[in-house]
Amino acid sequence: MLQTIIVDSDAAYRSALRRLLSGMPSVAVVGEYSSMSEALIEAPSRRPDVLIVEIPHDKDAKGEKESASTLERLAKTLPNAAILATGPSVSADFVIQVIRAGALEFLRRPVERNDLVTALDKVVRFRQSAAPKRQVGRITSVFSTKGGLGVTTVATNLAVCLSDRMTGGTLLMEMATSGQSDITTFLDITPAYSVLDAFENLNRLDEPFLRGLVTKHASGLWVLAGPSGRGRVQLTAGQVQAGLEIIRSHFDYLILDLRHEMDPATLAAMEVSDSILFLTGLNVAALRSAAAGLSVLKQSGVGLQKVKVVVMREGAGEEVTLKQAEDALGMPVFWRTPSDYLTVVSSINKGQPVVTASPRSKIAKNLRELAETLAPKSGSGAAAEPSPKLAASLLRFVWNPKEVQGGG
Repeated sequence: MLQTIIVDSDAAYRSALRRLLSGMPSVAVVGEYSSMSEALIEAPSRRPDVLIVEIPHDKDAKGEKESASTLERLAKTLPNAAILATGPSVSADFVIQVIRAGALEFLRRPVERNDLVTALDKVVRFRQSAAPKRQVGRITSVFSTKGGLGVTTVATNLAVCLSDRMTGGTLLMEMATSGQSDITTFLDITPAYSVLDAFENLNRLDEPFLRGLVTKHASGLWVLAGPSGRGRVQLTAGQVQAGLEIIRSHFDYLILDLRHEMDPATLAAMEVSDSILFLTGLNVAALRSAAAGLSVLKQSGVGLQKVKVVVMREGAGEEVTLKQAEDALGMPVFWRTPSDYLTVVSSINKGQPVVTASPRSKIAKNLRELAETLAPKSGSGAAAEPSPKLAASLLRFVWNPKEVQGGG
């Protein structure tokens, strides 16, 4: 069954497409949107196999480029979905631009049933035979249900260590959208932009725009900090999921410094993540809070198999043993960090990561080993091969260019 989404500004045309698709037993329409902008935010949660997308054709070259750019972001947000673009009779050059942006096929409007059946048949063939795509960047979230456990310390230092290991770049993102940014203090940076500039501009989030938002730290780490001096802004789960899927396509590794609240945006970030470092302490209050948090994750459908429990500040006069902690959480402890409070505070006061400010300290060595465990040192993945769907579609136009010229 092909889970299909229709994206078209014309409500009557959406209805016509839905009627065409309703007669096909292998297709189910799971969503309809009036614009690609709306689809960027809402479609990822639907997990579609196919998107039938209207591509507005503008005689102005700038308008054509913007349409293709938005389509490209949609393709990156939904890398496993096939896009069938629809539009008026236009030049082969514009159609090739649309195909290069990520469309599998271009269908001339009004779409005929036979053309649609042929295109969907092509989708099925490609799903059966397409080669694996280039892996997108991995995402590790760092989270605790209570403040003061060292989430930002772990996130910043882990990101700095990974940036030295990943040739394709590591990005540290602070997901808090209100209050003062902690990352800017820990790294002594003054960014011009924040994560809000990324998540509130999904339509523009191509690589040049994204590179203009991030700040490069002296270590080589790229940073998108939380906003400073703005009131509380609530991101939606759709914004977070779509934004992270786009951003991860431009970096080898993303480290997320998450809020301590289990709101929809935080849960969406965890769902997208490949692993979640779940921090707790060896005391009754911290463990009770952590156990409650794990219960929320389970109820929300976030896979507990990617949750890795990290015990912070072991050796600081704990009330609870490791065995008791594992029994309370119902999960094994993945990692333990030593109690090295004075060293960490000193590095924060200097505005330097502890792994560079005190590289021989116990905590610095521990965090470097954690980075090695999460991402054993190896070069960035090989450059992506041309997408099979792109190659086939371009060959079609090379061998039969009249097919897209509308006529004659």
